Amino acid sequence: MSKKEKSPQDVQNSRKKIRVALLCIAAIAIFYIGANFLKGVDVFHKRTYFYCVMEDAAGVQQNTAVFLGGYKVGMVQELSLLSSNPPRVCAKILLNENVDIPVDSKLKIASSGLLGGMQMDFVMGKSTNYFKNNDTIPCFLQPGMLDGIDGLKSQLASVMASVDTIGLSVKDLLVKDGGGENLKMTLENIESATDNLNSILADNKGKVSNLVASLTRFGKTLEDASPKLNEILDNFDQISDTIAKADIAAVITNANNTIKEVETLVSKVNQGEGTVGALMNEDGLVRKVDEAIANFNALLKDFKDNPRHYLKPLGEKKKKSK
Repeated sequence: MSKKEKSPQDVQNSRKKIRVALLCIAAIAIFYIGANFLKGVDVFHKRTYFYCVMEDAAGVQQNTAVFLGGYKVGMVQELSLLSSNPPRVCAKILLNENVDIPVDSKLKIASSGLLGGMQMDFVMGKSTNYFKNNDTIPCFLQPGMLDGIDGLKSQLASVMASVDTIGLSVKDLLVKDGGGENLKMTLENIESATDNLNSILADNKGKVSNLVASLTRFGKTLEDASPKLNEILDNFDQISDTIAKADIAAVITNANNTIKEVETLVSKVNQGEGTVGALMNEDGLVRKVDEAIANFNALLKDFKDNPRHYLKPLGEKKKKSK
């Protein structure tokens, strides 16, 4: 056997080594693909990287999902601190999908749920120019649903303190002698009152129905009379405006002047000034007027009783004239 020729044993050993090497390569490939798959990285698609610089990472971590229209298109591959003052955090974003991102687009950092997880969402722009691989995309933080709760902590603490105080008061009430029995009696009284009320309502069901019907009719009447009520209210408004615009001060002044003039006139009459004053204050003049009125009344009475006595001379004068 020549030296160049290999023995069957050597050939068999070589084949085993090749098989082992292939198995190792396959295992490494499977491990690599599986590890990336678990991370959410698709090794069979084109990879595009973008960067996002944040003042506050706000819970964004490695492997934070990146969405476009609710569909996961990538993830945060790594985070790095660019500067500490002011703080600036850079996120390296891996896109597994072949997506064109307009240059006026932004990344929104938002909460992914009530448990506090974070996610990134593309807010697409309308530009016809697109970001290129390794470009930096602007980002902003959207306030979460639970961010406003911090301001309520003090109020919640005060409420909880009040609840504790009420609980202690109730406990003291129940611990005292007869407290539990009194509470039981109170509940029984409430139950009895409720039963009585139900019985009264059942016995007067017809009256209650009539009352409800009457209230319904009354409401309908009010609704029908609403236009008239509006007119009345408008009239009151107009009257109020008229009174408000009137010169009340001038009216009051004129009334006061008139009252003063009447007082002056009455004072003059009482003092006997003028004809009316003389008539009211001269007793002799008053008696003469009374006598004249009495004589006139007597003359009228005599004329009624004896008209011929007054008319006869007139008849004789007419005959003489003929």
